[in-house]
Amino acid sequence: MKLDSYIYKHFDDLNQNDKLVISFILNNSKDVINMNINEVAQKCLVSPSAVFRLTRKIGLSGFNQLKFILAEDQDFVQTKAITDFVGDTKNAMEYTIHQFETTQMSGLYEKIDRAPNIYVYSTGWVQEIIANQLQRNFFLVGKNIYALPSAGSELDKVSHRVKNGDLLIIVSYSGEDKELIKTVKGISLRGISTIAFTPFNQNKLAAACEYSLNYNTISFPMPDREGDEVFFTGVYVLNDLLVMGYSNYVINK
Repeated sequence: MKLDSYIYKHFDDLNQNDKLVISFILNNSKDVINMNINEVAQKCLVSPSAVFRLTRKIGLSGFNQLKFILAEDQDFVQTKAITDFVGDTKNAMEYTIHQFETTQMSGLYEKIDRAPNIYVYSTGWVQEIIANQLQRNFFLVGKNIYALPSAGSELDKVSHRVKNGDLLIIVSYSGEDKELIKTVKGISLRGISTIAFTPFNQNKLAAACEYSLNYNTISFPMPDREGDEVFFTGVYVLNDLLVMGYSNYVINK
């Protein structure tokens, strides 16, 4: 069984420190296979006993079993058949739906409803496509969204136009852009609600925003190129869930 299956099954039992350790393990799985529990704890700034308790929380016997599963997962990734993209897509959708279901949304829907203006800023080409789709979806329920260009300084240039009561959505893949986080923090200090769309991991953008909605991506090899391509299946699902949820809120308020 892949490690993410254990995590998904016990996700509601995890605290913020657990999620930080999980994020490190998932993002450094090849290295963790060759690390001991003390080294992992040191990297995550937690105690070795905290790492051990985490392994028990997700249904494992201990750190050695976690490393064994990581090693199996690595072998699986290297040898998996092309048909696995169906299972990966299903998992990405299920994770995103689960994250959405366990997030308290009523307060966010209310702020969307009251916001005079909603802005959405994206950090890359694919994210800009997603932002445009979000703009289109909200138009269907009577909310106008201003989709800002994904140029690096664009948000900083227009941030003074965003007023108290407005809403800012940021669609990001890494969630670690220092200048972006600085701008978002400044906007938040002026009483403007912010929403981060980021993958499931601990990132500074999600921590800086009032609301954080998570999605899962899929990494998949493509012919005639080095490295994997990232597919943003989860965020399209998240877009639809957010707009349908808001529409349901408006109908029933």
